[in-house]
Amino acid sequence: MRNLFDQYDQPENRLTHALVCVLQSDQVLLRKFVKWATGDSIARRRHFEVLEQQLPGEEGATDELEIERKGLPDAWIHDGEGWALLIESKIQATLRQGQLDRHRRTAERRGFSHIHLIAFVPQRRQSSVFEDVRVFEWTELYTWMRGRRNCDWARRLTEYMEVLERKLADRNYLKEGTMTVFSGVPFGSDCPYNYHEAKRLLHLALNQLRQSREIQKRLRINPSGKGRPAITGREGSGVWDFLPLAASHVAKNFTEYPHLTMGIQRDRLIVIVTIPNGIRPVFRRNLLAGGEVSFVEAFETVFNSLRRSIGNVRGASPFAEIIQRHYPSQRSTPITDARLEFDLRTAFRGSKRWRVTVKRQPEWLRALYEALSRKRSNLQFAVGAFFPYEHCEVVHSPEILDHAANVWIACRPLIEKALG
Repeated sequence: MRNLFDQYDQPENRLTHALVCVLQSDQVLLRKFVKWATGDSIARRRHFEVLEQQLPGEEGATDELEIERKGLPDAWIHDGEGWALLIESKIQATLRQGQLDRHRRTAERRGFSHIHLIAFVPQRRQSSVFEDVRVFEWTELYTWMRGRRNCDWARRLTEYMEVLERKLADRNYLKEGTMTVFSGVPFGSDCPYNYHEAKRLLHLALNQLRQSREIQKRLRINPSGKGRPAITGREGSGVWDFLPLAASHVAKNFTEYPHLTMGIQRDRLIVIVTIPNGIRPVFRRNLLAGGEVSFVEAFETVFNSLRRSIGNVRGASPFAEIIQRHYPSQRSTPITDARLEFDLRTAFRGSKRWRVTVKRQPEWLRALYEALSRKRSNLQFAVGAFFPYEHCEVVHSPEILDHAANVWIACRPLIEKALG
């Protein structure tokens, strides 16, 4: 069944239509929106009319070509007494001062003397300054609507924005910025894993994390560096992507260097530092230098840092893994030949409260070292933490990104040992 808001072909018109429908349906929400968008003080009994692709007193255009030809504001809110709010929406097209000036002149010819102009765009350009116009990013509208927790219509709009963003991302229509913000991973028993939603959330999460000054400073990442060329895995059990280290800009392939990986899986969020099979030989020698004792000491330093940073996060588990794989062909999905994943609390004592019921079995870490030191196959290993959806409440909130950053920072000693 077609969504209530999907009444146009152009995404800009769809989104404007969704906003207009929501505002028309709830006068209380409409007054709050007007106050937020303009800063004006709004009397409780003041009534507004909301128009879409239409001038006050005239029939609205229904054909998108006619709408484009007339050059009307995307939405028009007025009180019938000379006050008006004109809204222009952009997703892919460029916002231009000339178009906004024409909207203002149109309103003045219609007898409006108190005119506000606002525009919604995916990303504000610092080089673009518009006269007498308030420019919002779509993410600001999304965040504001999410803040109206008791409003059903606001919830419908944010859910629609999430769905539309997924569709636009798949079509490569949204060239810059986003329309929503990361607000946690919703998956769990009440919300089954969804590939398209996981892909959208991963994109939002990594976009926010790459702007972290702490990560840039402590781990020297490249904030403008690209991750995977394409996030695939529609039929798999999860999606993943990574942030590259600044030093890796000289590499031909991202697998030559360690990288910061995040994965949204069916049952958990994983945050790890990945040491790929294809890392440069000098990095592997650095990791194994000093033998097993030095290798275990590096892991113990990471473990203690993880204990301090996420030890109080209920349900979070520090872990390490090593995977052996082979590829039937260059572009085929890898086949896993062996996989060892273990809780780092099996290797080190730590605090009694954090160990809970985990029993010591340091042989698992020794097995990881043995496999690496006697490497004869395609081996990749990683260290970090995972946050299960069913047992870790914080994974469902935006704060999980702070813990993700702390996990990566805690793994810094292993990165430094590899890079020498």
